[in-house]
Amino acid sequence: MYSIFFVLFIILIFLFVCITTYLLKSDNGSKASWASWPISFTEKFSDKIIFNNRKPELTASGINELKKYKLSFQIIDENGDVVKSYNKLKGELLHYSPIQMVQLYKSGGDVKNHTIFVGSVKSSGTRWTYIIAFPMKVSKLTLYVDYDKASNFKFLILGGALVIMIIIAAYGIKMNHSLLQVIASIKKLASNSYVPMKKNGIYQEVYENLNSLDTKLKAAELERKKNQTLREEWISNISHDLKTPLSPIKGYAEILADFNYEVNPKDAQKYGTIILRNANNLENIVTDLNFTYKLKNGKVPMKNEDGNLVRLLKEVIIDILNIPKYEERKIVFKCTQDKVNFKFDNTLLRRAFTNLIYNSVVHNEPSTILKVSIEEADKIHINIKDNGKGVGEEELNKLFERYYRGTSSEVKVQGSGLGMAIAKQIIEAHDGNIYVESKLNVGTSIKIEFDKET
Repeated sequence: MYSIFFVLFIILIFLFVCITTYLLKSDNGSKASWASWPISFTEKFSDKIIFNNRKPELTASGINELKKYKLSFQIIDENGDVVKSYNKLKGELLHYSPIQMVQLYKSGGDVKNHTIFVGSVKSSGTRWTYIIAFPMKVSKLTLYVDYDKASNFKFLILGGALVIMIIIAAYGIKMNHSLLQVIASIKKLASNSYVPMKKNGIYQEVYENLNSLDTKLKAAELERKKNQTLREEWISNISHDLKTPLSPIKGYAEILADFNYEVNPKDAQKYGTIILRNANNLENIVTDLNFTYKLKNGKVPMKNEDGNLVRLLKEVIIDILNIPKYEERKIVFKCTQDKVNFKFDNTLLRRAFTNLIYNSVVHNEPSTILKVSIEEADKIHINIKDNGKGVGEEELNKLFERYYRGTSSEVKVQGSGLGMAIAKQIIEAHDGNIYVESKLNVGTSIKIEFDKET
């Protein structure tokens, strides 16, 4: 906006100068000298003239100034006769007619290499004329407006000024209207009733930012509502999971604490084992909850060291198969390389892979075949694939949500339901990516990618 007005202002000044130069005439066609010192000096020199017995004389300071600047001076009476002169020049007249005085005033005389300026002083009702010759050529130019040309331009000038005023007024009204729209949009944004604006006009950037802010606010609101729903579901699930181990803990603890009930050592050991197992479940739930929040906020220290991902995956698979309940499960490990080097936190990445593989094992039938593969190409690719039950699209979209716990499984699994979310957070903490594809009654495929070390 400022740039537009600045350009218009420069154009107007340029037009004004051009028109003024065109309209102004000089009496002799010469260029004007804008030096004003000779004129000013001549006008003020009347103070240096005094009168004794009605006869003009120069003061000492006046004579000194004439000498200082090498000026010639003549004073003329009402009849045009020169009555006093100083530093007389060759060619100067002793008598001046009225016409000659006018010519001197306008042209500066014809004395070689000198320019004459004319002044006057009044004393006792008599006006005396004096002339001063300056040892320089100063072009004396009288400028006047050519009325014929000016009359041709006056309607153009007035019309142009009127058009400019109308343009400025219209532009101001438009800007004011646009600004009011922006203010109204901001108010609507605050009340969540904003309608996206068209990205044009002088406030285009403002509209873009408002539209972008509206999109982000709506997305944040949807995310907030989604998280709120998931949080409520998770709280409901976690409350149930906490009550489940608490019930046997409380029940068996009451039996052990009842003095009226005799417990033999064998039963006491049995009850203690049950209490310990359920207490461990409670501890795991709380630990997982605390761990996922630490991961989210970057408060889990990463101890990355050079290691072999092939060996890590083999150890995780062996550990799961060593669990008696799952020792008959079919897990196929495929890798054409003995070593895939990567810098990682062994404890964290082991936990992530364990969560992912264990999740596939416990939520599928014993006959399910699980294939784990690793390949090093442009990136490190790890694939965990099964031919199990699979999950639906809705559940798949929520698989890694921190507050979500799947409900499709018929198997009752102890835990917090945070295993998948923790695995994803750990992989992303290693600058990796994880993707899941699944179809009901077909199976699930989990793909993990890490950038190779450079």
